Amino acid sequence: MDENKQPIRKEDYIFGLDIGASKVNLFVGISEGKSVRVVECGDFPLANVEDLDVVIATLKDAVSQLEISAGVDVRDVYVGVAGKHILSFEQFAIITVPTGEVRDEDIENVKKQACNCPTTVGELIHIFPGEYLVDEDGPFRNPRGRSGRRLKATVQMVCVRDHLLTNLRNSIQKAGLNAVGFVLEPLAAASAVLTEDERELGVALIDIGAGSSDIAVFVNDSIRYTASLDLAGNVITSDISKCLNVPIALSKAEDIKKKYGTCVISNLIEDETFPVPAVGDRGDVPCSRKLLAQVITARVREIFELLAADLNKRGMDKIINGGIVLTGGCCGLDGIDDLASKVFGKPVRIGHPKGMSGIQEAYQNPSYATGIGLLYYANKDIREKRKSETGTQIAVSVKKGFQRFVEVVKAYL
Repeated sequence: MDENKQPIRKEDYIFGLDIGASKVNLFVGISEGKSVRVVECGDFPLANVEDLDVVIATLKDAVSQLEISAGVDVRDVYVGVAGKHILSFEQFAIITVPTGEVRDEDIENVKKQACNCPTTVGELIHIFPGEYLVDEDGPFRNPRGRSGRRLKATVQMVCVRDHLLTNLRNSIQKAGLNAVGFVLEPLAAASAVLTEDERELGVALIDIGAGSSDIAVFVNDSIRYTASLDLAGNVITSDISKCLNVPIALSKAEDIKKKYGTCVISNLIEDETFPVPAVGDRGDVPCSRKLLAQVITARVREIFELLAADLNKRGMDKIINGGIVLTGGCCGLDGIDDLASKVFGKPVRIGHPKGMSGIQEAYQNPSYATGIGLLYYANKDIREKRKSETGTQIAVSVKKGFQRFVEVVKAYL
């Protein structure tokens, strides 16, 4: 045993929870400064995400198994959220600069005014800083010290509809867990797969899960736009089940998608087939792999075209200089990156989790990007909170010390 090695403290453990449409991922990690060591991941099938009793039972099972395998109590978790219940919008505020030169207090003032989120849209989970204009000059990332009379700030707000968070909190609590933070899933995934250059230049991260395809645009290391589309892996699976001319259950269609699915049609031989189990005991039925590829490609292309149209409508396509990064379970489809590149007209790559120690090879799959990203996000958030608390404690101690000094001086006067 290494005598110089520091023992792992209870507070060094961090937990990320990703409740998807078809599975629950519960990750256990250990904070190692700015890095995270992934200890364990529970990957649990979720039979019905709409049934809260099923969700609670699955969560309890996940917690029980991970506590045994990782040897640690699982309690405080950072939870990923995505889908149609996410609301993203931009707000701005304008203030007069009293001194004619932008100060730190002016920046804080205009940000606070821009962050007056309407309470009717849901619960606010993120505020992302945008850009500043000083009179008509800019935009600037930091306007401090610039001369002008009017300071304008824009911020990106992300809210979640109240009923979704209420149901999530209740389910998590009944499973014996405590949700310490809700995190936009593309933001979490970005922590695991994006490079610093991509976040600075401008990049769109697209996370295609089972229930939704979520997109987030990063520029200057801040989210500028987010959106969600209710077309994703489950719809592709449903298409396969309906279009192969053989009655098959969705579970079998999912297996076919993973084993034989591809977005590359040109390389397939015309008469190439694969076996599909027929209903009952009728044996296997040969199905065309080219037909399967056509079914999958048609739906994937539609998803990308809808997302591309939305980006173009918002003017986001002009600022994505770093291209597109794909994550999520559907990224296992061969050729999906090439298809995306043709639709978006941008360079595209598959985002694999990186930058952490202890990642087993199986967890470097894009389907785990959100779960591992939650650990990375949680680690940074916890470190920043501890730093803030330490600064506050020092300030309070200094203030008390000064007050005591004054009292001592007064006593001798």
